[in-house]
Parts: sequence; structure tokens; C-alpha cells
Amino acid sequence: MQTNYDRLLKAYSEWLEALNYEKGNSTCGVKRMEDFINWLREKEITNLEQISKTHIQNYFEELGHKINPRTGTALGIHSLKGYSRELKRFSRYLMETGQGNLEIGIKMEAPKLLQTKDVIFSLEEMKKLYESCEDTFLGIRDRAMLSVYYGCGLRRTEGVMLEIPDVQFSRGMLHVRKGKNYKERYVPMTGRVAGDLMEYSMLSRPGLLKGSGNRFFISRQGATLDAQSMNNSFNNLKAKAGIEKAGSVHSLRHSIATHLLQRGMSLEQIARFLGHSCLESTQIYTHIVNDL
Repeated sequence: MQTNYDRLLKAYSEWLEALNYEKGNSTCGVKRMEDFINWLREKEITNLEQISKTHIQNYFEELGHKINPRTGTALGIHSLKGYSRELKRFSRYLMETGQGNLEIGIKMEAPKLLQTKDVIFSLEEMKKLYESCEDTFLGIRDRAMLSVYYGCGLRRTEGVMLEIPDVQFSRGMLHVRKGKNYKERYVPMTGRVAGDLMEYSMLSRPGLLKGSGNRFFISRQGATLDAQSMNNSFNNLKAKAGIEKAGSVHSLRHSIATHLLQRGMSLEQIARFLGHSCLESTQIYTHIVNDL
């Protein structure tokens, strides 16, 4: 029996919405799965049960040579990782709805294909980034952004979804309620981080906010700061700091993990700090440190 791919895509989109995924992530995820399904159609694979490990491997090999129409270059490593994550999430959807399981195909060569050197900002570059934050409402907000992503090692979406009650100054903790795979955790705030977040919370945020809202980070227009706008702000900081290397706010998470490892913190402690469910995810930083 052939799979109705259009109906499957619609149902997958509704499943993501029901689980309260951020709209930007949900839209992007459905688009990636649409690309995958179009590839299945091209290969005349009409049934999910026909998909093998080799099919998934071939798909990733072709993705690695796909040209981004916007940049005219091959897809970057983060785009490829995004496709890998989405296939895993799609496989989970299939399992939870009793429609099959692609996990066998996804646990294969993809991690080897996706290995690369992540962008790491040095301690000197981090100093310049902090110094580039001006003493304005937006500058104070951007300093708080650096402290959330570098000082607390949050993932990009975790920082975007942060809400006012999640910043628990009395306990010196950030409550990450919407972490990866729905896992929540508490992340300690150092004195500097708490100070940056307190200044933003008490001075800058009220000055930026127009109307009401519970999200911690606010845009210039007074609305919720989304992921793309946050990266744009970070790119502006890099330009002010004279840093030309690539990297997004998520690179700050890689940077703090690398710096903590260089200072002698154990992999187990770093794994807990980052919210990794297995130590293998943290071990990549040993390779990064060796390459620096």
C-alpha cells in the first residue's frame, strides 16, 4: 500500500504544533521533511517500509552536494545537522503514531558525514564581544544575551524560549523548561551572569517592552525576540568587536564548553551543565581542544 505523503506531511505538521514546538522550528522542520519526501518520490519509493539504511545514506550524500540557492554554495554543516535532527524527530513521530520506524537508517553514517570543526570564540574574542555591548537598552540586552548563551551554555532555542519566571535570582539558577527532547534542567548563574541578567531585567527590558509579555528577551520594537533577530544582534556585536569569523549565538555554547574543558572541568560536569543526555555528545569538545 502506497504512503500518502501529502497527508503524512500535514499530520506531521499538526503533531509538531500539538507539542508546542516554536513556529519557526516547526515550519523549517516540515520544509526539511518535504525535501526528503520529494527525494523519495524522485527515487520512486512509494512506501515508508521500503526505506532502508542505504537509502538514508544516499540521501545524506546527495544533500552534502546540494547547492544552497541563496548563497550559491554547498549546504553548510549546520544545515546538514538540521536535516539529521529532523529525520530523527520524524522517526519519533512515526513510532508514536504507529506508522513505522526510520531509526535504524538514521543511526548510521550521518554522524561521520556531519563531523566538522565548530566555530569557537577565544577568551580574547569573548572579551571583545562583551566590550562591544554599549550602555544602552539594546546594549544591556545584548550583554544579557551573551551571558545566557556563553555564561550558561544554553542552546539557541532554549534562550529564545526563556521566560521571566525562569530566571531565578534568589536561587542563582536558570530554569530551562523547554530543552532538547523535552528535558528540563537548572543551570547555575555566576555572579557576573546574574548581574548582567538583573540589569537587563530591571532596567533595559522594561524600557524596551511595549504592552505585556512573559518572554525574557525583547526586540527593539518591544516584541518577543525571535531566533533570527537574536542571531542578527549577535552578528552586529561581532562586527563592532572586529570579529570576522563565522558563528552564531549557538557557537557561544560550544565556546564555553571548550573553555571549561581547557580549565580542567570534567566531561561529566560539562555534560550536566550543557544538558547532554549521553557523554558521547560532550566528548566532541576533547577533539576541538586538541585541534586548537
